[in-house]
Amino acid sequence: MANPVLSIGIIFRDDIRSIERCLKALQPLRDTLPCELVLADTGSEDGSRAVAETYADILFDFPWINDFAAARNAVMERCSGEWYLSVDTDEYLEDCAELVQFLRSNPKYNLARVVIRNYDSYDMDGSFSDFFTLRLLRQSTGGCYEGIIHESWKGLDKAGPIKQLMKTIFDHDGYVGMSRNTKKMERNISLLREKLRREPKRLLTRLQMIESGYNEPDYVEQIRKGVSMVKRKAEDWQCFGPPLLRHAVIAAQERKLPEFQQWAEMAETWFPESYYTRLDVAVYRQLYDFDRKDYAACAVRGRKLLESYEDFFAGRGDMSGLIYSTIKTASPFQRRNVRMMQANVCTEIGEVEEARAILELACDGAMGTSHTETYLRVLLILHCRSQVPTESLMRGLWDSVQTPEATPQKTQEKQAAFFRAGVKTFTEVYRASEYKLPNFHRHAYTVFLPLQGVSILGDAAAILSSQDPAEMEALLERVTNWGELPIAALSHALLAGVCFPLAGRQFVLEELDGLALRMAQNPAVLNAVLQKAIEADYTGSWQSLTWTRALALAAVQNFDWKTADSGMNLARTFARVEEAFITGCYAPEVLREGNLCVLPAMHRFGWYCAQAFSYLEAGDTLHYVRLLREALTSYEGAKHMVDFLLENTPELQAPPESPAPELLELAEKVRALLAQYDPADPAVAVLKASPAYQKVAHLIERV
Repeated sequence: MANPVLSIGIIFRDDIRSIERCLKALQPLRDTLPCELVLADTGSEDGSRAVAETYADILFDFPWINDFAAARNAVMERCSGEWYLSVDTDEYLEDCAELVQFLRSNPKYNLARVVIRNYDSYDMDGSFSDFFTLRLLRQSTGGCYEGIIHESWKGLDKAGPIKQLMKTIFDHDGYVGMSRNTKKMERNISLLREKLRREPKRLLTRLQMIESGYNEPDYVEQIRKGVSMVKRKAEDWQCFGPPLLRHAVIAAQERKLPEFQQWAEMAETWFPESYYTRLDVAVYRQLYDFDRKDYAACAVRGRKLLESYEDFFAGRGDMSGLIYSTIKTASPFQRRNVRMMQANVCTEIGEVEEARAILELACDGAMGTSHTETYLRVLLILHCRSQVPTESLMRGLWDSVQTPEATPQKTQEKQAAFFRAGVKTFTEVYRASEYKLPNFHRHAYTVFLPLQGVSILGDAAAILSSQDPAEMEALLERVTNWGELPIAALSHALLAGVCFPLAGRQFVLEELDGLALRMAQNPAVLNAVLQKAIEADYTGSWQSLTWTRALALAAVQNFDWKTADSGMNLARTFARVEEAFITGCYAPEVLREGNLCVLPAMHRFGWYCAQAFSYLEAGDTLHYVRLLREALTSYEGAKHMVDFLLENTPELQAPPESPAPELLELAEKVRALLAQYDPADPAVAVLKASPAYQKVAHLIERV
């Protein structure tokens, strides 16, 4: 290409994961400006070279010699553009408009910095930090690289001022999983240690070792040596001191080092205007105060920190030192974290209007999963512990929750996080705990009232806040997913007199069983709802019978059978309801002794229980015991219930009275008479099934 305006230089090796994405992202720039793309392959074996061939104007091999500067300079030597832009394959240009405008304007500058946005995940949807780095220069300056690793520019002493291109952003995911890339990490650390051996007194090299050696055993030692070098005012201490002290403060906070306060105060005293101090150090000092519950100090620090964010994003203040290292907390993501913490802190100290104003700013667009959950948690605290209006905050959060994310899965995760954090506020345990909070004003669940009609949580809040059965029934009519309805809302409505299941709504058995089991989280409420169902005409419809059966079953499954209180009444209630349900579901021939095996386990259990109580009422304790044991073989989970009944049935606790001699004589005659007939004779079966026979069967069959 003749006289390109821009040469783009890249070195790569085994970068098949990212190289094509990188090169595609550069294509709009190449389509807009006369560009050449020059790439050096330092030894790829994974197919990266084949991808590079489809994009490169110049592609050559450069044998790897453990020297990044040498490889980059080899690329620059083959470039003919007026300008040179250095790019890595794990960087993806977002928008080229600002860069194109700058290059077309015949700028007075010879150097320009761009933004490298370091993400914490490969999907690049969440936390990131921005690094302002010199990547663009006129080739006529004669600048080149030096340094075997973490290479930097040299020969730019007379190149003039640097232009900061704030909108030229390269998304970078190269640090994701870096700690797991053992081979790459070992290579980098080995090169850095060699560089440090050669340059032990160079502060930049020490800083680079600290930035790459987080997991190294001598990491803290490297930091302490670096701080000592800053204190001694080693060469370039004013340039590299702020980012190095920032690393020291972060390490001290995360690793609980005793020097935390000392290093933080040193950064604030020596470099008060540096954004490494105003942002990174300040964030970790705020965390330190918060962990110690020093909310007053935390609030003061947070206010200054938010001012620093405003200055930073407006481009105010000293930006000159930001080329040496990334600012870890310089992102809208982190600013939102700080805002939410500050709102939390302000609530703790009673500055609730300030907390509300901060939350208004924090909800500045679509929020991901983690921020959605955190924001809602802070909003719940503010709502519960104050009387400030929160309707607009909740509506803003809801709009954010409904805003689609990059993928449907991420949208669903965000919405699930909102629901998960919100639904727990409806539980009785949560509501009871709120009374113990300082400055309690209202239950947290009422924050969802503005969402009535658009969210199940809004409708649930309206139900729980109502005392009008008709209003509650109308709200329940809107429910489409009963599994999502906070069970406290349904319990409240039923105890207030709402008839359930709702007229005109069809519920499947599993749906009603699920609601009853969730209601069993509060046994007192479950028993009260069950009692109301029993007192009503629960056999009047299949829906009512199925619901009452679900309640009785849930009560039995969750009852504490180690106590004698009300256990016998519950067991009898369960048996009556089960008998009504089963006899309505199955033909009589299915319910004969030999055919019960076709019933599901829980139905066999219920049927045996019902029959056991029938025999007990007839005075036949032997059959009562036998059938309870049959019930246990059907459902082993009922062992505690069966044990309870065997231990607490009064008829089993004292020896039965001896039958009268006349009854025994009669029983002997009936037994002898029946012996003359075939047991399979239908007449015999009818006789044995009769109520009269059942009352004396225990005498006849034991003779």
